[in-house]
Amino acid sequence: MTQNHSAVRFIGYPIPTTPSQVIPIGNPNGPGAVAGTYLAAPSFSQDVAIRIAVLKNAVDTARAALPKDPAGAVTNVFVAPEFFFHGLQGPYIYGPQEQDPVATLLEALVAAFPPSDYPDWTFVFGSAISARIDAPERVFGTNSVTVRNAVVETLSQQWQASFGPLQAVIFDMLVNFIKNCHAYPAVEVRNRALLVSGIPLSTPAKQLDVDNMTTEKYYDSNEDFILYDVAGKKNVVTEQMTAYPQIDLTAGDLKHSPYDKYAIFRQNYGATDFPRYVDFGLEICLDHSDFRLRRNIDNEPFPKSGDAVHVQLIPSCGMQIILQGVATDANGLVFNCDGQYALDSSVGQPQAGVQSGVQCIYANYVDPKPVDPRYSKYAGHTQLARVATPAVGDDPNAPGSKNATFDKLSASDVTVLAVKPIKDLDTCFAGGPGELHVYGMSKPYTLYP
Repeated sequence: MTQNHSAVRFIGYPIPTTPSQVIPIGNPNGPGAVAGTYLAAPSFSQDVAIRIAVLKNAVDTARAALPKDPAGAVTNVFVAPEFFFHGLQGPYIYGPQEQDPVATLLEALVAAFPPSDYPDWTFVFGSAISARIDAPERVFGTNSVTVRNAVVETLSQQWQASFGPLQAVIFDMLVNFIKNCHAYPAVEVRNRALLVSGIPLSTPAKQLDVDNMTTEKYYDSNEDFILYDVAGKKNVVTEQMTAYPQIDLTAGDLKHSPYDKYAIFRQNYGATDFPRYVDFGLEICLDHSDFRLRRNIDNEPFPKSGDAVHVQLIPSCGMQIILQGVATDANGLVFNCDGQYALDSSVGQPQAGVQSGVQCIYANYVDPKPVDPRYSKYAGHTQLARVATPAVGDDPNAPGSKNATFDKLSASDVTVLAVKPIKDLDTCFAGGPGELHVYGMSKPYTLYP
């Protein structure tokens, strides 16, 4: 019996993916929101080329620093933050006669990271946001959009001008107004995580053996899009215009095809291998906070008894590992890469400790450039936890339910690597080149100890 891919190494790329000139409205790391301006290249093709070059620079920086593992021994899982790919208007907007930009983007990513060059790598290249709109200028000019944008901008600016109890009252008005706007959106936006892999991707239900996939987000937070553009641009997609497509999870979250909306995929390693396969679950940002995978741990139609998610991945822009949302089996690994905030004040030195009830190891990135005092500092983090005893029950509050418990991990094998900025980086990213956090640099994590 072989033991190919019996160990895993996680490589997080916490490059800030928030808009430029971010003005926080409330606490964006909680129920708050942001104003700002979207950074992107003028055309879709230029934008994709720059962002893929940024990824290529980061991936190859990491690859050059890794030890020379035997072929097939270790799976290198690379994760970038949510919203890595977007345009000047927020989503990549396309018309009825145009190809879905995510399909074009995946083709470019596979060409840039061919399986033959990255045979033991699995990439989660953050997420891409897109929207099909038949007549964009008509949408931006409608009374509904004009009024809702004016209301939100006024409330946001008055929140900034107020203090004390009145500020809290205004914030409640703002949040409730946005929730009501989500109920009748002007634009449906899709937020999809992008998977490319040198190890064939499949599903628990069906053998596929493909080199790319997507999964989709359903939970639209208050800050997935800007509340208003601080540069005065009017033809941008704002939070109060949007909603994500509904995803029916009543029959579980197992993927059946490469580009369906579901979250759980599989990698097969062979009938004579240990492990024969591993199931991954991928939650984009707030879907994790909504306990997407946890709410279905008793409802997943795995073909074999005892199967479960073993690696839980969380690309995010404003999220960390949530205790009640952990949904792996025993010895499972949970990895988060975020492009919005640092977990605490530690910078440059990986840490071990408890964050929001989760025993974990983590590292922070903070852009060292000075920032105008009106705007937020740019930051990000990565975080890894290993499950000792799995969660019991799909409702964390139900009688008899138990949250997962965790092993203590050492931060001694977490390595921080600098990333050199490349040409045109500032065209698309406001918070510098980010950095690389390698978990298991010299001692990768055994999948099933």
